[in-house]
Amino acid sequence: QHVTSAPMALSCTCDHVSEDSSHDEVHGYEDCPGYAPLPQMSPFLSCGNQYSAAHGNFQQVISTVVPKNADGTPNPNLATHQILFEDEHGAETAVAVQKAKKCILQGAFLVRQAVAAKQRTLVHCEWGQNRSGSICCAFAVLYLGWSAHAAIRYFRDQNLVERHYIGQTPMSNSKFNKLMEEIERERPQLLGETLPMSPPSKVVVGPGAKPDRLGAGIQFFTNAPEMRPQQFQFSMA
Repeated sequence: QHVTSAPMALSCTCDHVSEDSSHDEVHGYEDCPGYAPLPQMSPFLSCGNQYSAAHGNFQQVISTVVPKNADGTPNPNLATHQILFEDEHGAETAVAVQKAKKCILQGAFLVRQAVAAKQRTLVHCEWGQNRSGSICCAFAVLYLGWSAHAAIRYFRDQNLVERHYIGQTPMSNSKFNKLMEEIERERPQLLGETLPMSPPSKVVVGPGAKPDRLGAGIQFFTNAPEMRPQQFQFSMA
């Protein structure tokens, strides 16, 4: 399988942060590497911002906005899947909410396919908070059997542990959060005959492997669980 590698960085925003500066002095749309691993959802899954695809070794990149190179130029070729929709921070109309729901479910299905194939997977939006967070949470709710509350809480915790930036409010879109509850209620109908995936086993870090930077842990996961791909067709109609 072909994996698009990120171009050489010309002027990454990370380079403008001095050694004695804190990463929480930049906004969430510009911190680098800009992603957080989500090992309890899957040892193959991470969620990040618009720069994160250029700062990680991912086999599948699910984009809700056009990803950017490390030098800040847009590069749609970094994405393997584009599911574009807006985050209006809880001010969405009913029509926008329904569009978001379709996109979130489509993204969750793509995550399921990717992690079942043991592919390093990134879901990203501009900040890595609401759109991409909702896709990851919907994956956990729909395919791992988590409650909406547990998925949102875990995502928030991981974001706060792995990343530090101005305006850090992961999963703060109230309407997207209500969609997680709706997906939880509708889980039997949405899944049909499909069985939930087996939850990931305890993540084991390889001997001597130490992440060398914030958010790098996903590259060191070993002994990942065997996840069985299952036949499932999701209609976006």
